[in-house]
Amino acid sequence: MWIRERGLLAESFGSDAVKVSVDTGHANCMHGSAGAPPVDHFVKAAGKQLAHVHLQDTDGYADRHWLPGSGTIRWPAVFEALRDCCENPRLVIEVFGQYQADIPQCVARFEEQGLAR
Repeated sequence: MWIRERGLLAESFGSDAVKVSVDTGHANCMHGSAGAPPVDHFVKAAGKQLAHVHLQDTDGYADRHWLPGSGTIRWPAVFEALRDCCENPRLVIEVFGQYQADIPQCVARFEEQGLAR
């Protein structure tokens, strides 16, 4: 599957300094507008090479940088994929200015839903 290519490229360097990053909003845009797999498939494809994840939500058509939970990403599937195949990747909530004040509530919602701790 073509989404696995980035992990293979990272592995080819033979260095722990080269890993894969997934931007959930970008992956969701590719899913919504170009027929790519859903976001959790990008996470699974990166596997142990995944080191960094930008958490942002979209409607699947534009890079919106909405708070996670505000768009069409299936967050339970994303967090399940993270638990199943990754070793402590860095998670960064990446939202635009007007949403930044709501980041603590977003994190609390993830915790309440059992998605994060």
